[in-house]
Amino acid sequence: MLRQLSWALAAFLVIPAVTAAADPCEHSPEAIYAQQPGGLKPGGQDRRPPRWWVDEPERTELGITDQQSAAIEQIWNTTFPRLKELRERLDQLEETMSQMIRDAADEAAVMAHVDKVESTRTEANKARVLMLYRMNRLLTPEQRVKLKAMHDRRENARRGSMPPPDRRP
Repeated sequence: MLRQLSWALAAFLVIPAVTAAADPCEHSPEAIYAQQPGGLKPGGQDRRPPRWWVDEPERTELGITDQQSAAIEQIWNTTFPRLKELRERLDQLEETMSQMIRDAADEAAVMAHVDKVESTRTEANKARVLMLYRMNRLLTPEQRVKLKAMHDRRENARRGSMPPPDRRP
């Protein structure tokens, strides 16, 4: 049960990043992680990750204390610069790889570059999972259940607003 809740917490915090990563031509670290006002993508859609530990209505719903909020915020503020740096590096490496593919570069060179891309992606994922783990440890079991329910509501709302996939034979 705890393992499922941990994964739910991870998904809840990461969905915006994963969604953005699905289309590398449409995202930037600033759009994904920006915490200041104006963190909107064109068209006004907010792409910032939910900060449930700071947002007052969500804090109240989850029963997050001031101490928990401050501790989770510290984890976020400590990890965020590293995640941003890794995301920027990954974007650059992926752009270089795309250019290598367009230019029909030597296969060995492409494969060596793929190793760099995937190593950076792994490093970013490890940093993100460790951040989520640290945040999760600060929550009570009841808060984890409530957080999962909040995540499920958001996910259902997000999926409900998406058009069905094109099903061509």
